[in-house]
Amino acid sequence: MNFDAFREDELNGWSARADRYNSATALATVQSIPTLLASVRLFPQARVLDAGCGPGYAAGAAAALGSVCTGIDFSPAMISAAKKRFPAIPFSVGDVEALPVEDASQNAVVSNIVLFHLTEPANAVKEAFRVLAPDGRFAFSQWCAPAESECYRLLFDVISDHADLTLASPAPNAFDLSDRDHARRLMEDAGFSEVSVVGVPNVLRTTAPSFYDFFMDFGVRIPLVMEKQTPSVQQKVREAIDARATHYRVDDEYRSPLPSIVVAGQRAR
Repeated sequence: MNFDAFREDELNGWSARADRYNSATALATVQSIPTLLASVRLFPQARVLDAGCGPGYAAGAAAALGSVCTGIDFSPAMISAAKKRFPAIPFSVGDVEALPVEDASQNAVVSNIVLFHLTEPANAVKEAFRVLAPDGRFAFSQWCAPAESECYRLLFDVISDHADLTLASPAPNAFDLSDRDHARRLMEDAGFSEVSVVGVPNVLRTTAPSFYDFFMDFGVRIPLVMEKQTPSVQQKVREAIDARATHYRVDDEYRSPLPSIVVAGQRAR
């Protein structure tokens, strides 16, 4: 199946959200970074590539720990945001499925909540393997599937009940990599050894008045579906999600479990 339209939608969607990533998406994604960085076993002056860096949070954290970091993302707007937030780190526009990086030049590659946005995640894993030096390590994080994630279960249950999912551009399964066995095979097929999978109990906390409206900024996939729906369907989904999300209301904020996994492996000598 051709996913070119999905890729273009993702590029446009994340470019439009670059300036507000910090107040929406980052509220959950940054929680995976400590485990991600621990999984690549950083050491002082380690050469680290943040592949699919977005606004650069993983690279910034690795640099604060003494690594020599670079970052690549397909969105010029995200690269601009990363340069503003971390001006000492070199960031550039590039494709994580075809990294503009020399063979065996990195000690670590990290991708934080990135691979499910790609049309061919296996290519990104192979590219990470290619650019790693012997004993180098790669780690990526991924949201857990609705069966394990209360937040995504709520969202997709409501959307499936009310919206026509076929109206959006064809897209890869967002939760293929949430299957731990599939994620392990993807790593092993690329040549990685010592593959591990670790759970991260992220909790999304937001003071946004509407849980539905918050998720229109949080990601791209759900808005890609919802923007194709009629106004009446959009209103039904908004009302249903906000009603169910009251379960997560604590004082003036929502606190919703949004767990992730971190998958890591090593390029052997």
